[in-house]
Amino acid sequence: MNIEEILRDKKLRVTKKRILILEIIIANEEPVSAEEIFDICKKKNKNLDLSTIYRNLNTMADENLLLKNTNSDGISYFQLNDINHKHFITCISCNRRFILDNCPIHNIEDEIESETGFLIKGHNFEFTGICPDCQKKLKKN
Repeated sequence: MNIEEILRDKKLRVTKKRILILEIIIANEEPVSAEEIFDICKKKNKNLDLSTIYRNLNTMADENLLLKNTNSDGISYFQLNDINHKHFITCISCNRRFILDNCPIHNIEDEIESETGFLIKGHNFEFTGICPDCQKKLKKN
C-alpha cells in the first residue's frame, strides 16, 4: 500500500505535506519528533512550518494512522501505527533513547481484548532508566 492509499484508507485528505511527513516517518527506523521532521525538511529544502507539522501529526495520530508517545521529557515522538512499531527506553540521566527490538505488549493486548471486549487500536508505553554509560559514571563518583 502506498502513502496515498494509506491516507485514503484512514479517510484523510491526501496532501503534499502529509505525504512528505509520512515519507520521513517511514524512512526513519525509530520514532521521530515534530522538531526532527522539521530539521529533515529544512535539510531537504522543503518549506514546512513547525506548526503545520504538529497539526498534521496530531490529525494522523487522532485517526490512528500514527502512534504518538510523549516521553517524560515532554517531547512527543511519532511512528506509523503498524505491527512493526517500536518502543524505546530513555536514560533519565543523559536523555538518550535506545530502541527495543520488539513490542513487549502484543500478548498483553490479546489478554486485555479478551477480558474487556475492546478492540485495541494502539498503546503508549515508555520505559525509563539509567543507561550503562551513565551507570559507570555514577559508580566513579
